[in-house]
Amino acid sequence: MIREKAFQAGMAFSALLLVVSLAGCGGSSDSDDDPDTSSQFPIGAIMLASDNLTQNAKEAFINAESGAVIVFPEGRFDMADTLTFDADSDGDGTPVNNITIMGYGMDKTILDFSGSAGGDGIFVQNGSNITIKDIGVYEAANNAIKLKDTDGIHIQSVATVWEGELDENNGAYGLYPVECQNILIEDSYVRGSADAGVYVGQSSNIVVRRNEAVENVAGIEIENSTNADVYDNVATGNTGGILVFDLPIGNGLYGSTVRVFDNEVTDNNTENFANASANPAGVHIVPPGTGVIVLSTSDVEIYNNTISGHKTTSVAISSYYLADDQLSYANPTYAPVIDDGWKPVPRNIHVHDNAISESSTAPEGAFIQDIINGYLVTHSAFPAVLYDGLGELLANAGVDPNTTGAPFGPADMICAESNGNVSYGQVYGTDPTDPTNFGGSMTPQPRLFFEATQSSLLSCGTPLARLPASSATINGTAYGCGSSETGDPSAASCAL
Repeated sequence: MIREKAFQAGMAFSALLLVVSLAGCGGSSDSDDDPDTSSQFPIGAIMLASDNLTQNAKEAFINAESGAVIVFPEGRFDMADTLTFDADSDGDGTPVNNITIMGYGMDKTILDFSGSAGGDGIFVQNGSNITIKDIGVYEAANNAIKLKDTDGIHIQSVATVWEGELDENNGAYGLYPVECQNILIEDSYVRGSADAGVYVGQSSNIVVRRNEAVENVAGIEIENSTNADVYDNVATGNTGGILVFDLPIGNGLYGSTVRVFDNEVTDNNTENFANASANPAGVHIVPPGTGVIVLSTSDVEIYNNTISGHKTTSVAISSYYLADDQLSYANPTYAPVIDDGWKPVPRNIHVHDNAISESSTAPEGAFIQDIINGYLVTHSAFPAVLYDGLGELLANAGVDPNTTGAPFGPADMICAESNGNVSYGQVYGTDPTDPTNFGGSMTPQPRLFFEATQSSLLSCGTPLARLPASSATINGTAYGCGSSETGDPSAASCAL
């Protein structure tokens, strides 16, 4: 079933490329230059003429009034610059509201930014209730579709693509809401991002469902965000499938309460093609062949996913200490961001009822190469579910409590159960009274615990509480598992 879905995803992408090639290139299209008045669009929709499309779109964005529907024509078009929509361009604090930007279909309306003078494809800011749908954005230099400072985002049936060989010079993000609220991303396709295909950062009230993330560095990434549900997606052929990160950004926006469930996370073994980042925990450190990674974020539930075919590890949970061994409150780099509310040690992580298989067959990754080597020498195997344990050990020992937080209580534990007959590993012990966990001067010593079949590692006697469902409210309507939405194709996922 997994391989069949992966094959179907590949065939879908091939079909997408075929349709795009038939649609033509440059500024031409199969449609007339006169605006289309097809009944599939609402009366009064702004139908952009294909001739001089970049300028037409810019003018439509500048002049748009609340409720406007802006329709791009059918075909593939060379875009000359970033299309920026600032909903509060006059700065009076009252944004233009309820704007729809759309085309004829993500495989029928293709905006090609390979020759654009701007960095992003479409950039929306200061918005309220913005819908982007039925359109493809290709070859943007920086990000395909970026949204910032916007409350109410619905991205539906959108493709963001970098064609050809995967390359570090591809744009960073496909779908990229940042510092936004109430975000619904669904039924979309992302391919070729040199950072993350679907990235939601420093945001809240998030639903990401029924998307395909194929051949990106990170397929789907939730970063420094709260109240997020990621479900019923396919992440395949990426370097890492799904990431939940909390990084020391310093803007007061940090993450918690993220659920990752009922996703197909398969064969994410692509070599990492990201540019190196100044951030020690940028996606350039993601080991090829990783299914799901949780870094620093607390309150994460990972369940009912199919996680299969990863050569390094299926699920990895780590504190920020693995990303930067200079992490401490005494380090002037980190003291301000710790004071700002960032917590580098993950707590309350629950990994349960996943179908994990075909894991750790050929582990690699410069970021964790020493750990890999240690496991291969000591156990001749690398674990399918891996927890670093280091932050928990330091917290329990009271070492640098400003950084680590208080010792772990029952509600803080890292727990896993019912994930199939897979191996478990823990790099550091977490009991500070065990002298073998520390060397001289309270230096943590890696233990490289390993269980081919789970016995005690990550086994919690007291089950962790289930996390609440999330929802996104757009134009007064709530979507997602935390809403009363009816008729949603993903309703079965919400019932899990």
